[in-house]
Amino acid sequence: MADAPKPAKIATFGVRFESYDDFLVEYTDNLRRGFLLLPGVRNLETGQPVRVKLSLPNRAILYLSGTAVDLGADGGKGTLIQLAAFTAEQERIFGLCVNSVLDASTSPQAEPPPSRALNVLLVDDSPSVRAEMAAALRERGLNVTTADNGLMAISAALKSEPDLLLTDVEMPEMDGWTLLRMARGRKKLAHVPIVFLTALSDDMSRLQGYRMGVDDFLPKNLSADEIVARLQGVVARRTGLGAVENRGLRGDLQHVRLGSVLSFLEAEKKTGDLRLDSGQDSAVLRLVQGVLRDVKNLGYAASAIDRVFDLLGWEGGHFEFFTLEPRELGDLSLAPLSVTWLLMEHARREDEANESARRERLLNERAGQSGSFEQDL
Repeated sequence: MADAPKPAKIATFGVRFESYDDFLVEYTDNLRRGFLLLPGVRNLETGQPVRVKLSLPNRAILYLSGTAVDLGADGGKGTLIQLAAFTAEQERIFGLCVNSVLDASTSPQAEPPPSRALNVLLVDDSPSVRAEMAAALRERGLNVTTADNGLMAISAALKSEPDLLLTDVEMPEMDGWTLLRMARGRKKLAHVPIVFLTALSDDMSRLQGYRMGVDDFLPKNLSADEIVARLQGVVARRTGLGAVENRGLRGDLQHVRLGSVLSFLEAEKKTGDLRLDSGQDSAVLRLVQGVLRDVKNLGYAASAIDRVFDLLGWEGGHFEFFTLEPRELGDLSLAPLSVTWLLMEHARREDEANESARRERLLNERAGQSGSFEQDL
């Protein structure tokens, strides 16, 4: 009896883009099509599995996997890897880097300094969680210090400013909410990204966190690789803000649905621009005293209202609200539209669509049963 074939050895590589120009060339040639060139690599076999640590020029890091498909790529100077399908988070990080390329083309000095390991302050009252997560992050190249509650974390951060603060929410002596308020109230720490490790799932709690200045929410059961990627993305976004602070309410639509954001802005009678970006699409909703007055970039929608309904269906992307003064509003294309009415109308249309789909499904099932009965006869 023949021996079972041995699994192919997984080859591991690190690829670093030193400049935005290098990234732009590789992205347009290969990455956007799901491939990656490993320059100078000629010792792989076709079909051999490969893992790659990809360091982007905006300091984000992605962990990718794939297989070798072309051993003579680039005139024999390297090997082409076919990558596994990108996750939504990886697509988002690539999008951020592409946007950075556009920014760098008009502002050469905006390019960030050479990549270095992030200094993360991890805060959790559970010794086992602290030890396990700190070890996992260190294995992936991060410098990690720890604190067992918010009070100790504030003291540690004031003595040695971290690149990012990763904290539990429910803790003794000082919880994550108090830590967030104290950090945002201190000039030295106001700009430090803060990420909550929490199971908070309701929109209002997360919206309150974004309002107070939290940068992201991560569940504790997320894989270490995903946590590192998300932390890198948070730092990259903060770096992109430059010296501009207190830009207003901002957050992730995966955590807080757009309807909740609009309801909050209506209740607070806010005036300004709500900017939305999914990575593949973007739009701006202009509100005056909490009422919708303009929609910029209708996409494929036939009207501003249809565009809002389209945006309400987004399951991911980023939002950011910028307060405007009356003199900054300019021309307004819409008569006042109540956010409450828009949300109720959107819910009504969804209910009608769901009911129509249910009826069609029942008709198809009955037609199938009728056909089966006729065959039996």
